Amino acid sequence: MALQGSSREQQIWNKLFETYHNAYGVAALMGNIDAESGLNPKNLQNTFEKSLGYTDNSYTEAVDNGTYSNFVHDKAGYGLCQWTWWSRKQAMLEWHRARGKSIGDLETQLEFLIHELSTNYKSVHSAIMSATSVKS
Repeated sequence: MALQGSSREQQIWNKLFETYHNAYGVAALMGNIDAESGLNPKNLQNTFEKSLGYTDNSYTEAVDNGTYSNFVHDKAGYGLCQWTWWSRKQAMLEWHRARGKSIGDLETQLEFLIHELSTNYKSVHSAIMSATSVKS
């Protein structure tokens, strides 16, 4: 299903709200995502751009086309949530490839995030669903 909304912010909000049905939890999660990546699914951790020699877009393209093969182990944060740990990056890469999507695809990253929270971070998933303020 295509993302709904005319801006990236609206698309992220709508996808997360469709899943969690809790404005407080979604706002808190979006605040975290904004702090991590500026809501940019192609965001390469700024401190790695120079050392790796890539921009957000060129890194994404190189991972997608296979010319950069160290994505999983380079320790650079990437994407909406700045996935860094190798096992999480590997799972994210496999998730995208299984769907034939770019590693920087917004909808696929949101789907992966929701999957990851609901399977590996159940307490966070539950907290998003039951939040009564953006602080709790």
